[in-house]
Amino acid sequence: MNRELNRPVRRWIYGALITMGLALGATACGDNASGPELSVAGGRGKSLSSSSGCAGCHGTEGQGGVGPTWQGLAGAEVELADGTMILADDEYLIRAIKKPNADLRAGYPVQMPRNNLNDRQIADIVTYINDLAYVTPGG
Repeated sequence: MNRELNRPVRRWIYGALITMGLALGATACGDNASGPELSVAGGRGKSLSSSSGCAGCHGTEGQGGVGPTWQGLAGAEVELADGTMILADDEYLIRAIKKPNADLRAGYPVQMPRNNLNDRQIADIVTYINDLAYVTPGG
């Protein structure tokens, strides 16, 4: 009788061990869920993007969504709503955050809301976007 009581416990333990092994295997395969290595200012920018609501549209890892992706954005040419192309350099990124109406991106009908970020916070978010420059969008 004691053996029959232990059978469900052993099944549970085996199941837990298999699940842990699969989870460790997936981690070892290079699935970096935490994203790229960030600078100190980039880490602050990532935190600010979450606490200030930016991640709601640009994604928790900058992958985009309702708003454009931040992955691979810094230094790239982007199309504006009027059809012109512009380099997404620091000047553009700062202007886009400070004055969301200044340069509307093509293909994104939802306009970015105004924010109350100060210059230091904007600089940290721009650094975060720069840290994502070599991340393949959607990758």
